[in-house]
Amino acid sequence: RSPSPPPLSNYSTHGVNDSAWASSDFLLGAGMVIIQRNTHLVVVVYDTQRKDWFFPQGRKNIGEALEQTALREAYEEAGYLPEFMPLCNPCRQPVAPHQKAIYNKQPFNAEPIFLTLTAWEPRRKHSRDCYDDGAEYLTTWYVGEIDEDVVPKTGTGNYQSHLLPYEQAMKQVSASEKKVLHYTRTIYVQTMNL
Repeated sequence: RSPSPPPLSNYSTHGVNDSAWASSDFLLGAGMVIIQRNTHLVVVVYDTQRKDWFFPQGRKNIGEALEQTALREAYEEAGYLPEFMPLCNPCRQPVAPHQKAIYNKQPFNAEPIFLTLTAWEPRRKHSRDCYDDGAEYLTTWYVGEIDEDVVPKTGTGNYQSHLLPYEQAMKQVSASEKKVLHYTRTIYVQTMNL
């Protein structure tokens, strides 16, 4: 019998019961909230075909690390080559013994800042004879940064990058991405105030 899900912070939705999924039943992906240094503007992508606003994100390729996925998706969808932003991110990952002295002086890390779980809807695959029953889609979110003078690459298909103030970005993105952005902003502001 699974224990009840633990109570989580106000930034998260309810916890889930213990679960186990076969590789055919889940997808792993990564996304990135990109912040422009000095201006504190947020990169939000607009899909001109689907009329949808989002942060760069996508499925990881076989053999690709989640960090590589986040950087690749940032470039493919937003046209930027960001760097991971070290934040005073209260994560649950342990500090390696040989890094404890450094971490105690500068408690910054570029670990994932959020995790979202969404349903991958059933759909037909490329071959009309094959059907995808759907899956659980886990997206690991990171925070990246770009310089003020950097210009995005053009020619990213239907995608247009926009640098928006936090309040405007919150109005554009989906409900789950609002949670990601709200938490990112909270940790970002706390880090800037150190």
